[in-house]
Amino acid sequence: MKKQNPLLNQEGFTLVEIIAVLIILGILAAVAVPRYIDLEANAKIRAVEAAVSELNGRESLTWADIKISTSGYDETDGDNDVWANLDQDLGSGYQWVGTVSQDSASSFSFKGESFSVSRNPSTRGRPATWTLMP
Repeated sequence: MKKQNPLLNQEGFTLVEIIAVLIILGILAAVAVPRYIDLEANAKIRAVEAAVSELNGRESLTWADIKISTSGYDETDGDNDVWANLDQDLGSGYQWVGTVSQDSASSFSFKGESFSVSRNPSTRGRPATWTLMP
């Protein structure tokens, strides 16, 4: 029976292969980690944009309800009617800061951060629109 040298019969990875894997893992980590860090901030902005979109949808529905009502949309007082019937509660997590204004900028907080929005009043021809201010 012939004895084999244990040093000649070894199997495993070479140093070059291990270094190549470490370099690839480093590149993946450098690309992926910043994306996950920004993920929460992006999700917060998308949630705020969804809230503004919800306000615009509510404005359109309230405006349409008033237009088809028996009294119709009064040119001098129509936006006040829309404002009086508009549900401004955005749900849990959203809190209006101060008084919500019908015709100027307002602010609300979401997850500890404050966001400013402005409202463009409705007319006989179109509903009011909310926009997120930078």
